[in-house]
Amino acid sequence: MEKTEISVNEYRVLDYIKDKKDVPEDSFNAGLDDRIKSSAVSYLEFKGLIDVNKDNYSTYSVSDEGRKYIDHGFPEERLYRLLMQKNKCTLEELKNDLGSDYKIAMANITRMGIKPVNGTLEFVEGPFLEEFKSRREALSGIENGDKIGDEMLEMFMHRGLVTRHRATRRIININEQGRAALAGYEQNDYLEVLTPEIISSGEWKNRKFRPYDLNSRVEQINGAGLHPLTYLIENVRKIFLEMGFTEMHGHFIEYTGWNMDMLFIPQDHPARDLQDTFYVNTGREFEFENPEILDMVKKVHEKGYGKYSGWDYKWSEDEARKLILRTHTTVNTVRYLYNHRDSPQFVFSIEKVFRHESVDWKHLSELYQIEGAVYGSNVNLSTLKWLLREFYSRLGFDNIRLIPSYYPYTEPSMDVAVDINGREVELGGSGIFRPEVTRPMGLRSPVLAFGLGLERLAMLYYGLNDIREIYNSDLDWLKNYKIKF
Repeated sequence: MEKTEISVNEYRVLDYIKDKKDVPEDSFNAGLDDRIKSSAVSYLEFKGLIDVNKDNYSTYSVSDEGRKYIDHGFPEERLYRLLMQKNKCTLEELKNDLGSDYKIAMANITRMGIKPVNGTLEFVEGPFLEEFKSRREALSGIENGDKIGDEMLEMFMHRGLVTRHRATRRIININEQGRAALAGYEQNDYLEVLTPEIISSGEWKNRKFRPYDLNSRVEQINGAGLHPLTYLIENVRKIFLEMGFTEMHGHFIEYTGWNMDMLFIPQDHPARDLQDTFYVNTGREFEFENPEILDMVKKVHEKGYGKYSGWDYKWSEDEARKLILRTHTTVNTVRYLYNHRDSPQFVFSIEKVFRHESVDWKHLSELYQIEGAVYGSNVNLSTLKWLLREFYSRLGFDNIRLIPSYYPYTEPSMDVAVDINGREVELGGSGIFRPEVTRPMGLRSPVLAFGLGLERLAMLYYGLNDIREIYNSDLDWLKNYKIKF
């Protein structure tokens, strides 16, 4: 067998693993720092002296929210303890005691058989305190590598309490060629690392440099590239431009009059609650954009339009003048059409919206919405169905479901639904604007509208099970992400 020359660093690695099997590269140092050791392993692999397998594994970290639950208990645990103390609590009392955790607690308490009756919750005896204790212990030990059930781990991840970090390491074994090289090793005085001290002292003049093989494999260097979400945005933009649409833009901060009232959403609608909408306080006076719409909106909300009845309540201009972080980009559509009333119009936007959501595996509080509208005399519900199927088909999704739904400003209305991780997930809403929205603006033809979630689409596009993985700084995924379709 032909002798293969090895360096002293490569010798140290071979000598360390000669009597071992399946050695993870990160489990030893052989007297070398990590950079030099990694380089030696790469050279040995290139020379065919070791066998290398890649091990993909995951580590887990507990979020700040998770640490809060470890220290103070889960929201539903705190609610349960309050009920245990008082035996009975009104929902208002629980809101005051639990604060921002109230909605999370209520969403997770029903599985214990505790349900509100006439605005009150009553204590139900059960083994729940032990369960909460076990859950907190599991959450506390997860960073130490403690094993927990898949179902509990998934629950922690869906609630944003645990983040998964994917990694890859090399598992190495010496082979027959490596043993031969180790047996025939003759120590040399090659200079392998050039340091400032060696240069300044002149020592390098009397040393032999290690020979380099210019054909050897080196670590891949990744240049700059688009974030997966940016790539998808550009793809979506290209599809709409190819279909003849015009891109429109809006504002992050909106008036409720434009964001809600112009879309015939009543002022007492739950979507306007502080629990669902971010309100903005400027501390100074500001002008309302297109103030002429206020009288128009007031009439529609109080009296309706034509044969269509309104909401029959006292409309408030002060409420319409409030500022919010926009809750949808449908406001882009209604403002654009108000300023461009000539038919036909084909418009779209891909911009951020903000909602006071509890973040979990399919919800974010800050997300992108794909907005679109078609205004024309020859369009109808069949046109809208074709448009949605055509858009998703161009992205590779041919099995979307269009199901009846309800929105205050469209009739009829449809949701776009798919299955993600074995569950039905809504990708967005659509419909035909009601006459109460279009007629007062002077639009006489039908307006087809849709608002689709970009991040949920990205879950399908990249084969993810958790919407938060899109924004995790997983460098391996960012460098090597694959499109599922």
